[in-house]
Amino acid sequence: MKALSSPRFESLENGVWVATESLPHVRSASIGVYLDTGSRDETPGINGLAHFFEHMVFKGTAHRNPLDIVQAFEATGGNVNAYTSKEQTCFHGKIVDTEVEGALDALLDMVFAAKFDPADVKKEKEVIIEEIHSVDDNPDEFSYELFSRLAYGAHPLARPIAGTPKSVRGLTRAMLVNHRESARKRTPVAVVAVGNVKHSEIVAQVRRYFKLRSVAGTAHGSPRKHRAPLERSAGLFKPRHAFRERDVQQATVILGGPGYGWKSPERHALLLLHCVLGDGMSSRLFQNLRETHGLVYGIFSNPEFLSHEGVFNIGFATEPRNLSKAVREIGKEAAALREKGLTAKELEIAKENIIGGILLGLESTNTRMGYVARQALGKRAETLEQSIERIKSVTRADALRVARDVLRPDCWASAVKTPVLAPRSKTTSRFSLAVGSTWLSCTGAESP
Repeated sequence: MKALSSPRFESLENGVWVATESLPHVRSASIGVYLDTGSRDETPGINGLAHFFEHMVFKGTAHRNPLDIVQAFEATGGNVNAYTSKEQTCFHGKIVDTEVEGALDALLDMVFAAKFDPADVKKEKEVIIEEIHSVDDNPDEFSYELFSRLAYGAHPLARPIAGTPKSVRGLTRAMLVNHRESARKRTPVAVVAVGNVKHSEIVAQVRRYFKLRSVAGTAHGSPRKHRAPLERSAGLFKPRHAFRERDVQQATVILGGPGYGWKSPERHALLLLHCVLGDGMSSRLFQNLRETHGLVYGIFSNPEFLSHEGVFNIGFATEPRNLSKAVREIGKEAAALREKGLTAKELEIAKENIIGGILLGLESTNTRMGYVARQALGKRAETLEQSIERIKSVTRADALRVARDVLRPDCWASAVKTPVLAPRSKTTSRFSLAVGSTWLSCTGAESP
């Protein structure tokens, strides 16, 4: 197969990784600064710190005010943004190729030279607390947060990325400064540029920035404390079910259980299983619950791959009176996959779907940047060619083994957010999700 990607990686003297992929045929570039730390690495007392840091770096540096930062990208039609996940914080932008130098300097400056003005710290706390409260008004986000708490139990992965109102109120400027120092001294840091860029020029600029600003990077030989993987045998993935009544119109549900990490040899088979079960309008779940029974508007499955482990979940929304039937139909589809697996035709179509998605994603510099960053941070060593070949090599037996391992009723959790229900009566009762011998069953809340 012709090479699909040829990123270059270089470790600077201070331990910071610079990764680039040159695409001379485009007129844009995506650039990003990645810190390999997120909510997983926080204690309860500082829950939300990485997310708070993400917000605060946009408030100005010793060399730029907030408008200067934004204009370095938007003045020529580009954009700048950031995100925090359970394991990573990323600051990224997209610009035309003539503006790479100025935009990259601004991006490095906001991450490594943010001043954290005390007045801004106080004000932004209230913004984030409002953001946390808004989750309760979003059925999808609320259900996912609830599901994470159920799936991961007492592990840090269960904590909300944004923290809680209590934990955010306790965060201080000193904590932000310490977080930045700790991130660049103890965690992998990667500066990534993809598009019409030259590797030597990006390396030279990053090296020059750290030298001129007297900013130390990560120290060789002092990686972040190892993230211990979650083990199913530890009892952290147990059947747990939560039901919350809120002022909403539909019941929103997330059900799921343990999946696999990025480096698991089973990951590619799970991707194919996901494609057949709940990825898109041709999936088994969509065809059953939407087209055949009219129980939902949309339904999806989602594999979430973390560094060592992951989860696999199914999400949907439905009328409360249809919840029991919807869960039963999901159970039927899951049981069928556990018993018989994928058909030969389904497997081949899924392979074409996944590989086609990879190839289409290569047209986006943002998508390619994320892939290169993951390689630079050491979460995934395989090349795109290797990934495609491993997908091609998955057999029906592989998919069946994964279905029996992942679609296990004995370790699935469910989170349900529904409208406020009428008191129990002969015709209406509260929902009850329980684990049966083959799958989740749902009883109650059936009304004419």
